[in-house]
Amino acid sequence: MIGVAVVGYGLAGRSFHCPLVQRQPGLRLVGIVARDPVARAEATARWGPGVAGYASLDQALDDPAVELVVIATPHDTHAEMAVRTLDAGKHCVVDKVMALGTADADRMIAARDRSGQMLSVFHNRRWDWDYATVRKIMALGVLGRVRIIESAVCRHAAPRSWRGQAASAGSILHDWGAHLADQVLLLGLGPCRGVCAWILDGPWKGVDSGGHGRIVMDFDHALVQLETSRITRIDRPRWWIVGDGGGFVKNGVDPQEEALRGGDLDAAREPDEHIGRVTVEDPAGSRRTYPVESERPSWDAYYENIALHLRGRAPLAVTAEQAREVVRVLEAADRSAREHAWIPGPFGIVAPDAGSRTG
Repeated sequence: MIGVAVVGYGLAGRSFHCPLVQRQPGLRLVGIVARDPVARAEATARWGPGVAGYASLDQALDDPAVELVVIATPHDTHAEMAVRTLDAGKHCVVDKVMALGTADADRMIAARDRSGQMLSVFHNRRWDWDYATVRKIMALGVLGRVRIIESAVCRHAAPRSWRGQAASAGSILHDWGAHLADQVLLLGLGPCRGVCAWILDGPWKGVDSGGHGRIVMDFDHALVQLETSRITRIDRPRWWIVGDGGGFVKNGVDPQEEALRGGDLDAAREPDEHIGRVTVEDPAGSRRTYPVESERPSWDAYYENIALHLRGRAPLAVTAEQAREVVRVLEAADRSAREHAWIPGPFGIVAPDAGSRTG
């Protein structure tokens, strides 16, 4: 099995990476990096005998049992830690967002190339049920040519800890917005011609990362709006899609996060009211609406792919080049919001096999 060390024991490290790594028969959690001794003791006690507690990244890099390092720390630390990890001869997974700017993303890719190690980014929401359902509907052509896509995650909750600080987290768009941008870039709409964005302040003292963010992306034949909010007390549909032949609407976020945080990913269930609906119209003008059962991939697929790839049995599912395009979109969105400007692309052009091989 491939020895894995997780760096950071906040929400992402504790609730996502550690349990997902332990669910994979090809991976073995060998250590957790936590600077706080109390958190370190809690981590090693929770994840069982044989899991070491490291006080620093350097300690993990010095351990020969560690082959793969997972970086689950504030966004502004990703580039520096990833470069150190790769240059130390270890493979690296970075929690999303890859970095706060393309210059840092390029530093990370350069370190991957000179070290011959693997670099991937944890865009686990490629395996969300709602997103998989959207991809299937579009692939089947149920809606005809898709013209408008609105993808939103809006709620009312103050950001936790460092996520409210722009210096550490970037803007609000660097949280859920990173997932939304990654998903849209993979929908086969072609390159994005340009980006326009808005970021509204949040109502909380000391929070400067924003309370509400919106990105509009212009593709050749489709207009896409991505929206994420911490200030809304009323829900928006998770997806609202309009095509030449019909429309699709779906409410509710993917249930896997709640299930995983509750200790059992396999317990994920989707309430009936979150089932998506398609509306189509026949040539005579008669409309029909019917439910669409959600596809049900698993977040397990991300680390399963990592294990297979490191053993030479599968191409890498989430490449650094793909994650870099997400960073480019968010960088353009931040600039657009600051300057009240349209930022031309193109965005989303990545060679099919870019970064798919280790070494």
